[in-house]
Amino acid sequence: MQQKIVNFCPTGTLTTKENSFAPIYHQEIIDEVLSCLDLGISVVHLHARDEDGQNTYRKEIFQKIIEGIQKYAPNLVIGVSLSGRFFNENHLRAEVLSLRPDLASLTMSSLNFPKNASINAPDTILWLIEEMNKYGVNPEIECFDSGMINYTNYLIKKGILKEPLYLNVILGNLFNAGTDIATISSIINNLPINSKVCFGGIGPAQLKSNIIGLLEADGVRIGLEDNLYLNEKNKATNKQLLQRIHRIMDELDYEYMNTLEFRNLGYGNRKINNFGA
Repeated sequence: MQQKIVNFCPTGTLTTKENSFAPIYHQEIIDEVLSCLDLGISVVHLHARDEDGQNTYRKEIFQKIIEGIQKYAPNLVIGVSLSGRFFNENHLRAEVLSLRPDLASLTMSSLNFPKNASINAPDTILWLIEEMNKYGVNPEIECFDSGMINYTNYLIKKGILKEPLYLNVILGNLFNAGTDIATISSIINNLPINSKVCFGGIGPAQLKSNIIGLLEADGVRIGLEDNLYLNEKNKATNKQLLQRIHRIMDELDYEYMNTLEFRNLGYGNRKINNFGA
């Protein structure tokens, strides 16, 4: 039976108690991740919030979340966000890397969102890669359009990004790639070889993007970070989103790749796991 990666993103930068059922505070995030383990996830992608529920880069808060998860799920591959959406200073964005997570997000260009921008200058991208290498962290490459994939391929050719590589292709942002067949075909044809690729989607694009990820790539990025609704009118829980994608996987005769299998592909922290570090 073919295996697929399930990248679970339980909360993002814009989730609140008012607009979603997403976990916000550190213990809520821990509890949510642990409660979803049995549903079938391969890797978790974390954002952190401070005591007031505001987005934070602070290492000590990420540490609480990571250690709280690892206490009960030591093999779970853990990724952290280095988002440039609210914090542009390089040293702040990279503070969490000293905790030696397995993965850290690396968005391959600046991009707009409806109310703000995520700033990722070329020099910043290169600096973040160097910092990840210092701590043995694998880039969790995020591409929102074909241009970002072009730059990914360029850095691979230059030897700056090294295998094994993991990518999220995220569709449905107003300012980037949509889910039309022509766009998807172009992206798939340009994906780097010898990498694992998951497809995610923003809002109503999530389900279609996830199905593309199952049929044409290595798996899905799924969770309330990207999509708050199960359908047009009903807010979703993380469990509902995961249960739905697993039903679809069952119908397609796919099984999920468990976290130890994903880790053993080389996606654990390279220094802790001695993966070519």
